[in-house]
Amino acid sequence: MEFRYHPIIENLKVSEDGSIITLNAQLVIIASDHPAHMRNPRKLVRFGKKNVTVIRLVCEAWHGIAPTGEHAARRVDEAKGDHYSNLFWGKKGMTLSSAKGVVQPTLKMTPEVYANVMNRSKKESIRAILKELDISENRFYQYRKKHVEKDK
Repeated sequence: MEFRYHPIIENLKVSEDGSIITLNAQLVIIASDHPAHMRNPRKLVRFGKKNVTVIRLVCEAWHGIAPTGEHAARRVDEAKGDHYSNLFWGKKGMTLSSAKGVVQPTLKMTPEVYANVMNRSKKESIRAILKELDISENRFYQYRKKHVEKDK
C-alpha cells in the first residue's frame, strides 16, 4: 500500500484508499458519521475542532488541493470506495449519480433537420417525426422561436 504526504498538514500521511492515516507517525482515529440528509455514512478525521472527510484528505494528498472553493471531493463510482483512482474534484451539488436522470439531447437542431421536419410535417404530425428522430419537442420549438420566427 502506498502513502503520500498531505500538501498542507505537516507530517500527515494518507494511504491510497484512506484506510490508514498517520500524523507524526501515530495512527489517526477514523470515525464514521451518518447525517440524516445523506444516503451513505461518511468517514471523518478530527483535527482539533474541525472534522475533515477521508475522501477530501485522499483527494488532496493524491490529486492536489481543490481548484476553487466551489469544488468538493467526489467519487466516480460510489460502489468502488475511497481509492484515489475513484476520486476527483467536482463542483459542489452535482454528482454523477444525480446527473443519471438527465436526458442528454441526441440530435442537434440544424437548419437542414428543421427543413426536413417541416417538409415531412405536411403528411404526418410533428410530434411523431420528432419522436422518430429522437428530438425533444422543446428543442424543436425553442429552435423555431430563436432562429425561424426571428428571421420573419
